[in-house]
Amino acid sequence: MSLSKLDLQLFKDDYHGIVDKYRASTLSFDELNTWKKNKLQNVLKHVKKGSPFYAEKLKHINPDEINQNNLSKLPFTTKDDLRDEMFAILSAPLDQAAFYYETTGTTGAATPCPRDKKESYASNLQLQFAYEDIIKNYFSESKKPILGIMGPTEVHSFSDTLESIAFELDICSAKIWPGSPVIGFDKCINLIKDLGIEIIATSPGQVMALAKEIKKRGLDPKKDFDVKAFMLSGELCTPALAENLASLWDAKIFNSLYGSQEAFVIASSTPNNKLRPHLPNYIFEIVDPATGLGLGDSGIGELVVTSLIDGVKPLIRYRTGDIVHLHDNSSSNLYERYELEVVGRVRDAVNLNGSNFTAAEIEQVIMESVHNCLGYQIIITNSSGKDTLIVKYEIHNLPAEERKALLKAISERVYSVLGCECSLMIIDDLSEHVNLGGWIKWKAARLVDTRSTVTSDEGETTTQKLLERLNS
Repeated sequence: MSLSKLDLQLFKDDYHGIVDKYRASTLSFDELNTWKKNKLQNVLKHVKKGSPFYAEKLKHINPDEINQNNLSKLPFTTKDDLRDEMFAILSAPLDQAAFYYETTGTTGAATPCPRDKKESYASNLQLQFAYEDIIKNYFSESKKPILGIMGPTEVHSFSDTLESIAFELDICSAKIWPGSPVIGFDKCINLIKDLGIEIIATSPGQVMALAKEIKKRGLDPKKDFDVKAFMLSGELCTPALAENLASLWDAKIFNSLYGSQEAFVIASSTPNNKLRPHLPNYIFEIVDPATGLGLGDSGIGELVVTSLIDGVKPLIRYRTGDIVHLHDNSSSNLYERYELEVVGRVRDAVNLNGSNFTAAEIEQVIMESVHNCLGYQIIITNSSGKDTLIVKYEIHNLPAEERKALLKAISERVYSVLGCECSLMIIDDLSEHVNLGGWIKWKAARLVDTRSTVTSDEGETTTQKLLERLNS
């Protein structure tokens, strides 16, 4: 039996008791901590009762003895657990869910990600605040913007979530995913132009792919369209890449959200393009990715989240696999206190000639001061024992002198920052998959490592050394 209207309303009343104060910047730290303690214990009882996986995993745990200060008594939940346990990890039958989704399955078996009305409401509301603030800051009150929703697929939570948020904000939304067999790029481009769409929610790669397709048709993204803002997700977007995207469209670029199918929306953008972690929905921990030892509730390390919503699939101490920097400015205003910076995937740390970098750091170096680029690809190779980079850019109509100066500056910067020789080339047509692949895995298409496979021990060492450098 699905959640009754009365039960949902009781949840909303309780949730807004804390969230309205959070949103109004009047919530005290003591109030938040009391809320988190109560919700944590409630969720632990819920999962022990409803989930076969957690019933076994937490069989020696007394929920009434657990709080934010002794979370280390609880075991982690990992991505491998999700793959191995599948439906046994759920804390309620599927008929109590409002939606059913799955992970993409590109790094292992696709895992079930149902969510009920409570989980959807809490996750969507925090993202709704982000959209509301950005629209208020950058759009006129006299004319509501139209939101174009692009992907990642017709069956992903992204589209449903944004459609619901647009409905609540009383703005029009249009699903215009060009990868759909009934849409395609021609219809997508026509809809953006004819509807006067001003906000597009999509991925960074898709922003470049869309600009490329528009230029193919003899149009100009800046002159012939009304797009004023891109709300990005699906992959990281560094400041350098954001500057390039803005140069293509003359639009504001926001990293609109951070999250996953299995853990929902964990953080969302502020008008000044920082990520605000959703404090009422999770307990946040930072741990050492190699040892799992706690590093506190702020700082740099692997992000671990515990859901505070007792829905169909709450996760307990879930290791996201992401290295983040959770900033704590010690403000009494909890709505503005924390900022989340996503550094990169734990497994995606890259060793170049003995130094360790994130994929984002590499992108920042090769994309700094690069404008009007319709796509790029980084290829890591090893020749005679030295790691080198090959970087391809798709930039049209760049005068010879500007091209020469740009490539010289990038080459010098790569050597100075990354310690690598590099071969740089500007080409006319980069393969389509280079931009589109980023929906699935941040490094999948635009950063290709052709060196021999790294062992798990070597990967852990690279990650550990990377964290030591980032924390120094």
